[in-house]
Amino acid sequence: MSAFLTVENAEFEYEISRSKFIAFCRRVRSDEEATNAIAEIRKKYRDATHVCHAYIAHECARNSDDGEPSGTAGMPIMDALRGAGVNEALVAVVRYFGGIKLGTGGLVRAYSYAANGALSAAGRLEAADCKIYKVSYDYNVYKKIEKRELQSLYKIVKQEYNRAVDLTYAVLNGDEFLKEITSLTQGKFVAEELGERRVERKIVT
Repeated sequence: MSAFLTVENAEFEYEISRSKFIAFCRRVRSDEEATNAIAEIRKKYRDATHVCHAYIAHECARNSDDGEPSGTAGMPIMDALRGAGVNEALVAVVRYFGGIKLGTGGLVRAYSYAANGALSAAGRLEAADCKIYKVSYDYNVYKKIEKRELQSLYKIVKQEYNRAVDLTYAVLNGDEFLKEITSLTQGKFVAEELGERRVERKIVT
């Protein structure tokens, strides 16, 4: 299992040669979510000249020029997404034409600038599909290891203090995690695998 970078929602707006560009960055987890997000933006900006977009959601990667000359809008937006190294991400750019043509080169630069502006404004999240383990330690065992850094740990999901110390861990590799815990505690723990789920953490820049 591996982690990937995704986005938080953001907006970015600018004008050039009287054309107004409003760019939206949205988190989308599937082709259906992307389609719905684009439809919402189109509905809100129904009077816009164009609503161009690109998105990447794992196996789905699509883009649209929405009436702009071929390759001048959708692909520059897609290039911005790929350059940012993000997944589960949509950028849609609303354009209100101001009466002055920008030319193909100008359009590519304008849509690239708008897309990168929205991506720069968006916060980042790291997401991973993790194995979840609940591990119980006696208090004396836990005191010996509580400040030790686990190399195989992705995130502590939950921490409880009952008759024992119960920690719920999210890990990318279950075998490596159990091996590391065994080495640290000399096997003095009880572990229960709780399945798998998506776990996310905020990236602070």
